[in-house]
Amino acid sequence: MAFLQRNTRKGKGNIPINKSLAKKVKHGQIIQDLPLISYHDSLLPLFTVIPATTQVDTPEKLIVHQHYTRHIISSYGIIEIPVTYWKSNDPSEDTHYYTDLIIGVTGSANYSDEYMEKQKYVRYEGKASLWNTRRCGEIYTYKLTDNTGRAPCPTTLWNHEQKEGEKAFAQLLSQEVPLTNGSLYIDGYWVKDGWKKYIEKQLGRRLTLREWKKLRYKVIYVVATEDKVILDFQITNIRPSYLELIPLFNRIQKRFSDEQIKKIVSDEDRAIIHAVQRVFPHVTHGFCVFHQLKKVTRTYLDAFKKIDNIPEDETIIYDLAQALITAENVIESTGILNQIKKISSRVTLSKASQKVVKYVTSVYHTNRKLLEKGFVPETNNVMEQIFSFIADFVDQARSFKRENSLKNFSSNLFSLGNNRAFNTGSNRGLSPLDLARLHPG
Repeated sequence: MAFLQRNTRKGKGNIPINKSLAKKVKHGQIIQDLPLISYHDSLLPLFTVIPATTQVDTPEKLIVHQHYTRHIISSYGIIEIPVTYWKSNDPSEDTHYYTDLIIGVTGSANYSDEYMEKQKYVRYEGKASLWNTRRCGEIYTYKLTDNTGRAPCPTTLWNHEQKEGEKAFAQLLSQEVPLTNGSLYIDGYWVKDGWKKYIEKQLGRRLTLREWKKLRYKVIYVVATEDKVILDFQITNIRPSYLELIPLFNRIQKRFSDEQIKKIVSDEDRAIIHAVQRVFPHVTHGFCVFHQLKKVTRTYLDAFKKIDNIPEDETIIYDLAQALITAENVIESTGILNQIKKISSRVTLSKASQKVVKYVTSVYHTNRKLLEKGFVPETNNVMEQIFSFIADFVDQARSFKRENSLKNFSSNLFSLGNNRAFNTGSNRGLSPLDLARLHPG
């Protein structure tokens, strides 16, 4: 069975790989050493061929049906492996065929495990969805042959992703991560999920445009530590009831004691607030004001390009606006708002400052309700950085059609993110899990 490659020059069609470059395997050996693979309590070289006659338990004798050659792309180059098809001698099983086993090559008939391991990163490292993996396949395999390779077909990759997703989700739930300062962070990220025709078929009727916009979105609620290690997640409907988040918080409660969790930080999402009050009634709940601070700064940057260019009289407004947003009690925030009103009444403000005064006035009323409930402001942008990472991939993916597709995709993505090293900053070269392990438990 020859491995076919995409003809990238013409843009369509398939061409055979260059078999003249193939390395032949004999008794599991090629011109270079191969790793040993465990097989039935023994170690055998990778690509060793095990005849079906020694592995199939059948009372009837197996006879040769057909000889063929497997060509497998791997890190060792193109591997040429002679393999045999067998069929049972029993007339009642004349349609039952067996094939030789190649050590280390399972699953799809066209790909070795090693090659499949590389391709499972196509959607994540290559930021590609299922319908355009061919280009990523070319990038990831250009050194292996004289012609560039291609990624597995969508069905092969999708099936592999579903199996890996179940493992990744179990890994997320079982990883032991210390809470550096006792804080947990939670927020929701909107994702387009489902195909209109598929959902209409399930409902048995046509959807209006308004109904479709409501149904097409799901929310991924993510729980993470200060080190940006993702602990768990829950996929809910748009604008969920707090009851949809109870299972998520129950799982978190089982992983950490009440003494370990000292604070939970979120935005003003009602579902999160009520779920936290239900499961963690005695834990301090902080609300993230990073968005609020960012909007004030952005308003001035849009008008003056640099913070240093803000007029001196209005710099006071900028500082007071930040102080109001981060105020830890109602008395403090009320006093700051009064100062802002006094200054704005005696100074001619720019349009940017007028927008900021109007905005922080509305923020005051919103934050006051949270402060009165005992919430505290938090400026850590843990979730913003995580969602920035997620957005790079989710915006590319459009194949969340099946019921568990989004869950398995998210499990794979979050598991990858926990083990992926930062490329810049003071933590360059370390992954979120590495950072968590460096801190004392």
